[in-house]
Amino acid sequence: MADLKLDAVCEFLERFAPVQLAESWDNVGLLIGSPNQPVEGIITCLTVTPEVVAEAIQADANLIVTHHPLPFRATKQITTRDTVGQMLLDLIKHEIAVYSPHTAFDSCAEGINFQLATAMGLTEIEPLIPIDLLGVSGPTSQVGTGRFGTLPSGAPLAQVAETAKKVTGASMVKVVGRATSEIRTIAVGCGSAGELLSSVIEKKLDCLIVGETSFHTCLEAKAQGVALVLVGHFASERFAVEKLATILSDAFPSANVWSSRQEANPIHFA
Repeated sequence: MADLKLDAVCEFLERFAPVQLAESWDNVGLLIGSPNQPVEGIITCLTVTPEVVAEAIQADANLIVTHHPLPFRATKQITTRDTVGQMLLDLIKHEIAVYSPHTAFDSCAEGINFQLATAMGLTEIEPLIPIDLLGVSGPTSQVGTGRFGTLPSGAPLAQVAETAKKVTGASMVKVVGRATSEIRTIAVGCGSAGELLSSVIEKKLDCLIVGETSFHTCLEAKAQGVALVLVGHFASERFAVEKLATILSDAFPSANVWSSRQEANPIHFA
């Protein structure tokens, strides 16, 4: 098992979710670790939290593949005075590497948004905002921000919302629009993706499914006659890191790969 090196896993992830697809403000790729270090245990997670770090240490994992980067922004100090500093020190002390594909994973050919669109039963799936990068392709040869497609038979908004709740594992969803509105064309954007509304309006689509967005975006969607389904940031992305664990396990059968068992949505509804 020690024959597997970190650089081999990084190369696979860079092919699966090319870093060129990441947003300019993002921090993706190998963020902590030595390319030559051995990898026997890999955890995938949505976000590196103290619980995930403790799980990795206890289980002797060598690599955390996290959707959200750690660190995300430039860090001037690494001390035990704050949560990020403590986690970074613990990870380095225990030689646990961190890799984040983040927005590259959102936009790649088989990334989060493609998975969400497929799970919703959409057909004729295309990127909402295509990205044309030389040398970047995939099984569908389609990369870009968000996805949109068609529900073959259409459905009322209430049913669309229930399907979104089921496929993401959300405990509840928020909806903008009449429950009985007929929905045929749907766009999806994981995480905080309210900025996609303008493209949805331009394409005259019926509905946009996102993790979360602002109150004012909800008001604009209502005014423009676009239905919104908000499944929550955690639910809109967590299912895909579970799938990523399966993908990595298939690619590296010598390694022990699992999605974090300790990660949980920090938001509860009273």
